[in-house]
Amino acid sequence: MQDRLIEILHRISGADPATIQPESRLMEDIGIDSLGFYEILIEADTSFGIRIREEDLLKFRTVADIQRHLESLDIQPTHAETT
Repeated sequence: MQDRLIEILHRISGADPATIQPESRLMEDIGIDSLGFYEILIEADTSFGIRIREEDLLKFRTVADIQRHLESLDIQPTHAETT
């Protein structure tokens, strides 16, 4: 899941995937802007089949925050991730 999340954040922000670490701050370190937060909502839905509530998304400050939230939902990988 972490690799998929890094891939999504890289695609949204253009940040070097090697610099995207769990402690990386979404806005300050990776460069996610307000539009990027909504792109995360869309990607979570299409990639993981889950919906992140907007009020939850706005609480995320680091990559680890998103990862913990996804793990708390106990999502299963989609077919695309298992092939």
